[in-house]
Amino acid sequence: MADIVSQPWFWPAVIVSVGLPLVLIALTEMHNAMARRGSRAAPIVLMVRNYLVPVAGVLVLLSQPGAWEGEGTWPKVIWTIFGLLVIVVTINAINHLVFHRGEKGSWRDRFPSIFSDLIRFVFIVVGIALLFWWVWDADVAGVFAALGITSIIVGLALQNAVGSIVSGLFLIFEAPFQIGDWLETGGTRGQIIEVNWRAVHLDTGNGILVMPTAELAEGSFTNLSRSPEPYAASAEYTFATDDPPARVRALLVEVARDIPLVSPDREPGVTTLDGARYQISIPLTSPGDHGGVLDAFATRLWYAARRAGLHLDGDLTDEWNSASRLQDALHEIAPILSLRPAEAEALASTARLERYCQGEVILRPGMIPMATRFILAGRVMLGIPSDAGFIQVTELGRHDAVGLTALTRTETISRAIALSELEVVAIPVRALDDVVRAHPVLAREIVRESENRVRLARSAMDAAGERLAPGRNVFG
Repeated sequence: MADIVSQPWFWPAVIVSVGLPLVLIALTEMHNAMARRGSRAAPIVLMVRNYLVPVAGVLVLLSQPGAWEGEGTWPKVIWTIFGLLVIVVTINAINHLVFHRGEKGSWRDRFPSIFSDLIRFVFIVVGIALLFWWVWDADVAGVFAALGITSIIVGLALQNAVGSIVSGLFLIFEAPFQIGDWLETGGTRGQIIEVNWRAVHLDTGNGILVMPTAELAEGSFTNLSRSPEPYAASAEYTFATDDPPARVRALLVEVARDIPLVSPDREPGVTTLDGARYQISIPLTSPGDHGGVLDAFATRLWYAARRAGLHLDGDLTDEWNSASRLQDALHEIAPILSLRPAEAEALASTARLERYCQGEVILRPGMIPMATRFILAGRVMLGIPSDAGFIQVTELGRHDAVGLTALTRTETISRAIALSELEVVAIPVRALDDVVRAHPVLAREIVRESENRVRLARSAMDAAGERLAPGRNVFG
């Protein structure tokens, strides 16, 4: 027994026969734990367990004196395989530690993947060369010399093409943008949907623009998403020189506020330019809303300017809002107000015709209406803003009234929005008071309609899981 123990191969054999299973079991448990956590290092541990450790065990046995007669080829083959496995495992481990575990936004996260691939390739070539020099006594000096000369020749031949690619890659490494940002370059505006080493893909809303990264690196661009202030859409408008600037500025801001896509973090701004020109700056929630917001603003401004008696583009005429059309509208709503024709015509001195475009807000929560509007054409959605969103209560149509709380001088909690182009005749509250005093039946009809709308509001709120506070009026 003592003779066996004293043999040089005994203890290495014991170490391999006992230690190898234990190491394999430990690596198996480690791999399973990493796989459950979704760790990217799990495949590296699996490679060490399945390949590197068993080959290391074979090497331990082959390295003992007398295990292989002479200078055979098989030990060198095993050493080569072991060396290749060590190179692969080491490179993958470094790649995982340096790049895969990089925090989002750090230089390791922004490092272009093609650069890391090239670095790994160089390390593999150098490692294999050194391995063959150490194990097989190969002369690798010529290989490095040939590789260097070839690199110089290829670099000189492709310096222009490679230079542009490298400049684009360094732009990606700098990371002045990321997926989801909005870029503006050369008159083109788009949202980044893909970034790779060759090109940046921009969704312009009219197709996908593929722009080489080298072109971005060599030119200039604006990242609309990286600004301490919300991105603002600007436009200029001209009014008549007789329109008071203060009223024009207030109208521009009021119209801009009611557009849904406007950022709530900053107020629209207006600048008075030379003459009767004004510039409106509208902060947006996203640069992608630029075109839609300016289109909606220009449309709504036309209607709002007409209602306010201001003259957009210096237009001093309004053929639609005529005395004869107002008289026709008053005769149309006379039965609703229990008015005789002469009484209806008497309202012409105070009543006015108004038009709204689709999407305009006629009433908003907290507002005390100064007039009641009777619909001549179009549709209105009456609803209540809540934490869950906009709860629709009812839809109003021809001859329905908007702003019933004008009589009681109370705030409304409802929001009335035009669903289509809307034509109304507005009766000021003072004139409506005179009508109610002369015709009390109108007051009863208004109260009945108010109670009906309250019931509809409670039903809509209950269906949405909300509660309408007792005593609150919901009138549109």
